[in-house]
Amino acid sequence: MVIKRGLMLFWALWLSIVFMSNIADGLKALKVLPDTWPFASGNYLFMVKVTNIYNTPESMVAILFSGVVIWEGLGALLFWRSFREFNGVNGSGLTTVYTAFGVSLALWAAFVIADEIFVAYKTANVEGTHMSVFASQLISLLVLRLLPDESVKSDSL
Repeated sequence: MVIKRGLMLFWALWLSIVFMSNIADGLKALKVLPDTWPFASGNYLFMVKVTNIYNTPESMVAILFSGVVIWEGLGALLFWRSFREFNGVNGSGLTTVYTAFGVSLALWAAFVIADEIFVAYKTANVEGTHMSVFASQLISLLVLRLLPDESVKSDSL
């Protein structure tokens, strides 16, 4: 259970940090934070650059960016909830695990599709990054589902 709960904690922490760095980036774009603010993702300006292939208005980019940030925040909250409630595959909380991974995997799948639509791989290797996170989360979900819940006794090693 330590590994499984550790995975849930990792994804909750990681996605929370991603969410907060994107919030900070949005606040920089709105001039609430100074341009010199160090903790910001840079994803807003990156989205402006990538979506420019279709002359996407910045107002539409702001809406897309806001949607992504809300999605990330929801995913982070769901991972925190699943970390709190998960008690093993045969215990309670498994539905919360599936919900957290479902929401988060859908986000990364949407990114991979958007990378193709906006030909983002010409700008940077973001598709590889998005695919890596997607695959890492799938592997984590498999570990949670397939590893036994019971702990190994030290005398059986």
